[in-house]
Amino acid sequence: MGTDQELHKRIQEKQSRETLVDKLTKVIESNLNNDQFGVDALARASGMSRSSLHRKLQKLLGVSTSQFIREYRLKRALEIMTNEGTTASETAYRVGFGSPTYFNTCFHKYFGITPGEVKSKNSDEIIKLIHGGNTKPVKVKTKKRLIWLILLVPVFAWAIFSFLGPDTKDKQELGKRGTSIDEKTIAVLPIKNWTGNPDLEYISDGMTDAVISRLTKIDAIEKVAPFASVLQYKDSEKTIELIAQELGVTNLLQGNLQISGNQIKINLQLIHGNSNVHLWSEEYTKEWKSDEIFKIQAEVVESIAKNMSASISENELAAIQKIPTKSKLAYSFFLQAEFQRNKANESTYKNAIDLYKKSIALDSNFVEAYTSQARVWSFGGLVWGIFDERTAWKNTKGLLEKALKIDPGNKEVEEELYSGYFYYDWNFELVEPYYQTIFKDAYYDDTPSLIADYAIKTGRYTQAAEGMDQLLLIDPSFGVLFCFKAETLMFLNKPNEALKLLESTNSLYDDNLWYLRESAKNYYYLGEFEKSKHQLDKILTKFPDYPPILMWMNAVYAKMDDDEKNTAMYLTQLHKAYHSGSSGSPAWFLAMYHCHLKDYEEAFVWLQRSYERHEVELTWLREEPLLAPVRNDLRYKELYKNIGFSSIGLPIKSTSEF
Repeated sequence: MGTDQELHKRIQEKQSRETLVDKLTKVIESNLNNDQFGVDALARASGMSRSSLHRKLQKLLGVSTSQFIREYRLKRALEIMTNEGTTASETAYRVGFGSPTYFNTCFHKYFGITPGEVKSKNSDEIIKLIHGGNTKPVKVKTKKRLIWLILLVPVFAWAIFSFLGPDTKDKQELGKRGTSIDEKTIAVLPIKNWTGNPDLEYISDGMTDAVISRLTKIDAIEKVAPFASVLQYKDSEKTIELIAQELGVTNLLQGNLQISGNQIKINLQLIHGNSNVHLWSEEYTKEWKSDEIFKIQAEVVESIAKNMSASISENELAAIQKIPTKSKLAYSFFLQAEFQRNKANESTYKNAIDLYKKSIALDSNFVEAYTSQARVWSFGGLVWGIFDERTAWKNTKGLLEKALKIDPGNKEVEEELYSGYFYYDWNFELVEPYYQTIFKDAYYDDTPSLIADYAIKTGRYTQAAEGMDQLLLIDPSFGVLFCFKAETLMFLNKPNEALKLLESTNSLYDDNLWYLRESAKNYYYLGEFEKSKHQLDKILTKFPDYPPILMWMNAVYAKMDDDEKNTAMYLTQLHKAYHSGSSGSPAWFLAMYHCHLKDYEEAFVWLQRSYERHEVELTWLREEPLLAPVRNDLRYKELYKNIGFSSIGLPIKSTSEF
């Protein structure tokens, strides 16, 4: 009887799986030619969150959600070309690729042959091609039936995992019983400074950042909200449930730090975000010594992992327990420097550099101190216009190269270095292969210069959008990513979608300088000048720094308002910035001002000066919309070649594009 019941159960499960497969297939098929169909749509169709869908696909197939969708499109493309004999270009658009070139690249990378070689393959060869040559030929009546069989395999497998996994009600019950649930995602809220001394705020912030950094080393924990994202909740009165929802996590860690004499005490508690149920708490007391502090951090991380049922490998444990410096004073200077860096303005950047230098002087092997100082130099030498551009890159490069000698293979250091090769050296030949590597395995960074900016500036809009989706899956509270996504939609000739995205996120990030700057620029290019001015006003009233990009936007809007007095004033500021040798690319923005007026002769004068100064904003030359009318000009073509776009085979865009 038991056997009959088990058989009946299996039959029911099989029928349910087939129903799900049919549902998912119809959803994907109905959106096949929509290049914007992606993670959100598939998640909604499956009744799961983005993170849950990503997690299940990673565990089952070892692929991201965007990769799953892309591979499905490629398999459908193979079917279409096999049965209908369509061209690669036609097929690309039919299966949702916005760029035939990108389609050809993905197709060749996935199948090992070009689309043009499909016609020469028989059905047996196609089977071997898809299964890596390890599957014996299968006799089928038609190629179409063969391809559909291939297409359904991953979906069947995913459906099995969906039905065998724990359901939402079970997870809620686990939460009610105070037990950590399956979804291993967490945000460490800023640990409160209960020392009674506000000058020790840097210690509590440093402890928060350190715990987050160590948690990210555990592969079994699927998502850890970055420090930059949780910092906004430092003095927030929002509920636990709302914070968990905004950060896209299940668990929250909160706590406080106290110091008495030479003793440091930290109280922590782990909370299930959706139900506000207390899962675990602990008190840690150690002596205020660097090695003791690191022991606390390691113990905290191990306890969190244990209570989230997240296993830690031996290598991960070694990384968690690693002591970055044996000098208490070096670590203290480092924490103070980080506290200054996170305030992100000219005066605090200069304070941070001095503190990092003191830290390194006490411990010349302190990798984190090199890396963080390099970020300050690099960031300040870019569009922000804080440090001299060439000095900024020289210091950045030197610090990162020293860090790599101490810790070869450090991804964080490597990413910062290649970002510099792009912005400061225009070394496209060096950066391109690195970009192709990290696109396959996106590395989270709070300044996503390559996966976002480099992709957009080299015309890979779809890749940039996919990269933003991947990073937003890791950190949905990282506001500027939405600006980059809106920018890709703009370049994909989807202005309404770009505007809709900005409108949905503006209120969430009206205190974030980077978001406000990028959204002001996006609105300008989308022709929404009043909205752009509104974002610009927020920047000017809330933040002290005033780089050339803001001078340019002010000059443009003053000119549009026939305000000659202010137009002259803002242009004078830009000229002064240029003649004083300021970074922030003042010559580039003077060129953009004259492009706005369609005074292209004067624009080329300033573009040449920008080139002679090696300004970082010249990396926009290929995609800059204001330069579209002059792309056939010999002076433009010469700049294009000299900057390095041609070195990686990128042709000049048509004057009619964008």
